Amino acid sequence: MKFIENLKEEEYTKFVENHETSHFLKSYEWGEISKERGFTPYYVGEKENGKMIATALLLKKQLPFGYSYFYIPRGYTLDYQDSDLLQKLTEDIKIFTKKQHSLFFKIDPDIYLHHIDEEANPIVEKENHYELVKTLEKIGFHHRKLTKFFETMQPRYTFRVDLKRSMEEIRKNYSKSVIRWMKLADKYQVETHIGTSKQVEEFVRLMKLTEKRQNFFSHEYSFYSKFYDLFHQKGYIDLLYATVNPTDVLAVVHHDLEMLDDKKEEDLVRYQKLMNMQEHFAKLDGSKKQIVSAYFNVNYGNKSWYLYGANDMDYKLTYANYKLFDFQIQNAHQKKKEIFDEFGTIGDVHTKKSVIGLHEFKKKFGGEYIEFIGEFDYITNPLMYFVFIKLVPLYRKPLKFFHHLKVKMQKGE
Repeated sequence: MKFIENLKEEEYTKFVENHETSHFLKSYEWGEISKERGFTPYYVGEKENGKMIATALLLKKQLPFGYSYFYIPRGYTLDYQDSDLLQKLTEDIKIFTKKQHSLFFKIDPDIYLHHIDEEANPIVEKENHYELVKTLEKIGFHHRKLTKFFETMQPRYTFRVDLKRSMEEIRKNYSKSVIRWMKLADKYQVETHIGTSKQVEEFVRLMKLTEKRQNFFSHEYSFYSKFYDLFHQKGYIDLLYATVNPTDVLAVVHHDLEMLDDKKEEDLVRYQKLMNMQEHFAKLDGSKKQIVSAYFNVNYGNKSWYLYGANDMDYKLTYANYKLFDFQIQNAHQKKKEIFDEFGTIGDVHTKKSVIGLHEFKKKFGGEYIEFIGEFDYITNPLMYFVFIKLVPLYRKPLKFFHHLKVKMQKGE
């Protein structure tokens, strides 16, 4: 086997995109867009008799005093059952990264740890990947703590929808409330569309509204614009969005109020809800259709991912986001993808944290609840690695504090 330090784009992509472990986070394009986030990408691999048998995307983060660390998103692209190949690639990457004064390199394979039930409990009678964990530890990896929320580089939990069925079968697994809300979205004349670069600005507008509402920070406009352009050139991305006209909603509300007029005493709750909707939508701009929900969908290899999503809560009662979520699943199905990945949820289903709302939303679309195998660090400089993992949390705490303070000031709190 021969280690290759600088694979060309075409050769790298051909192998990764067609491999059974393909993932957009391993793509050549993700390496390029990661430059916007301060990483330097390296595309490496192993060949045997001139044939590619393994690759890895190495993202280098430069640290003070000449040190660095490397992140390998969603791990290597290879057959993880081939322990000799796994060990050879790891050893070669260790040598490669140590030349650049690395403290460690990190992998987080796109492999489930074990099957779990809806409470996130392991299903012991089903297959698992505990032996792979032991193999990785045996060749020198340190298995990081198994987290329940979003503390890791990538989510440890997700929901995945099996697309190798008809849309009719897929929708049978939606919750009854999703079916009901999708019908209401149709009633309010919510429309779904596949956008172009022209809608990126609207997507960012919605994302900024979502950030302010949920107290988080994602990226600037330039990141989303470059991300869309780079992935769109290869046909790897769709910007999906939903529109609604307040005038159309008001027409439906007025009609429902008229139909309920003689019976409002019998259904005061619904009557009051309709009155509130009438008051709310009368204040909105009814002169044209508004983009009220927008998602970035990445399609790579045999999978599709719901990556970024944002909504205008002024239009919450149109249920546009539910119709758009179904639309992206349908879009992935039409592209003949095998898996639709909802890209992230939590592992504590009884938490009081606000992220439980995200979990419940995604759960309603009937995907399989997945727990990934977790993060593994290969330590190349033990002393400085210890310093790094102790100091970085201390450094990040004030950054988070000042960011939350900034968000509150923007809200006028």
